[in-house]
Amino acid sequence: MRRSCSSFALAACVVALAAVPARAQYNEYEARYGSTIEVSIDNLLQMPESYVDKAVRTHGELEMLFGSGERRYALRGTFGGRIRIMPMTEVAAEFDDMARRWMGRQVEVTGLVGRGTDSSTGQQMIYIAIWGFVGPPEEKEHSGPVTPATLEELVTKPGKLDGKLVAVRGQFRGQNLFGDLPSSSRERSADWVIKEELFAAWVTGRKPKGPGWAFDAGLKRDTGKWLLVTGRVSTRRGVVTLEATSVVISKPPSPTAEAPPPPKAPPAPPRPKKAPVVVFSLPLDGEREVAPNTVFRMQFSKDMEETSFKDRVVLRYVGRAQPGDRELDSVKVSYDGGPRSLQIDPGDLLRPGRVVEILLLPGIVDLDGMGLEPRPGSNAGAGGATDVLRFQIGRAGVAGSSP
Repeated sequence: MRRSCSSFALAACVVALAAVPARAQYNEYEARYGSTIEVSIDNLLQMPESYVDKAVRTHGELEMLFGSGERRYALRGTFGGRIRIMPMTEVAAEFDDMARRWMGRQVEVTGLVGRGTDSSTGQQMIYIAIWGFVGPPEEKEHSGPVTPATLEELVTKPGKLDGKLVAVRGQFRGQNLFGDLPSSSRERSADWVIKEELFAAWVTGRKPKGPGWAFDAGLKRDTGKWLLVTGRVSTRRGVVTLEATSVVISKPPSPTAEAPPPPKAPPAPPRPKKAPVVVFSLPLDGEREVAPNTVFRMQFSKDMEETSFKDRVVLRYVGRAQPGDRELDSVKVSYDGGPRSLQIDPGDLLRPGRVVEILLLPGIVDLDGMGLEPRPGSNAGAGGATDVLRFQIGRAGVAGSSP
């Protein structure tokens, strides 16, 4: 039975949720809370009501919060938003020990989203009660003896090598492009498959790439190459998964062991191109009580041409000028192609109580040269802009949403 934490203190609620005693047995948690949903920190913070009382897997930059006399942790998303994470009792000591070395680095967590009360502030908040976590990639390098094994041995003798570090060879089969394994046995969207003859296994925790090479798990043309995967073995419902610590290009184990090459598929027709739009902003479009020192951020649906933003992003006050208004002539605009994120720094404190708007003018294009389109229901056309986002600045002393 799922439990709501709206009426309990946060710390007490996490202890109540910690009813399953073994961190490694994710299937027991899924039996209790349902299948795990992969979600970003940004989406979780934007629509928390969609995930409360559900099991999620997410990742972000680990931070420590101070001010309550005890160590508290949070994960930071792409746009600077944070969500509290509360280790369940059975993993708390281990997580606390490892977290000291992981500050400021990417950490993946799995747990239950809850709504509770922050004991230090008395305010309502969203948090994740975690039962599983994976450290930064460099923390997963293997230590201890490695056992040579074959995929046939792992599959035909299920459980025999569970928990052990093994090295196996197999052909890269992408993200299960040929149906070698049941699709329901896939645990993460980034997992991929290796196969030798009739025997296949999932590989998780590492991408199929290394110095000077990289395979695309979504392309059949990259399949058929031999890899040597070193990782820790786990078997669930008869399906083998390798939590990889290293992946390297390899030769076939023997001249006769190579699996038949995958059949050639006809080339897929090109997908119609879609124009870019604004998909997310921080603060949210239309938000009130925005802090005067807010730095605005927005994310686009496609990779944008950075130079097209020049002189086409305007930040201004709405309405007539008022006594004491200063020209917003120190605005700085920068684009980060990784998360497709545009940052608008006013360069000055915004006047409390005023409404400001960001105008995205015609001429902003993506890398394909397609022009930005307005969002459905947006203030398109105002001031001749393609899209307009508006925000109200909070009165003095009101905390806003700046990171």
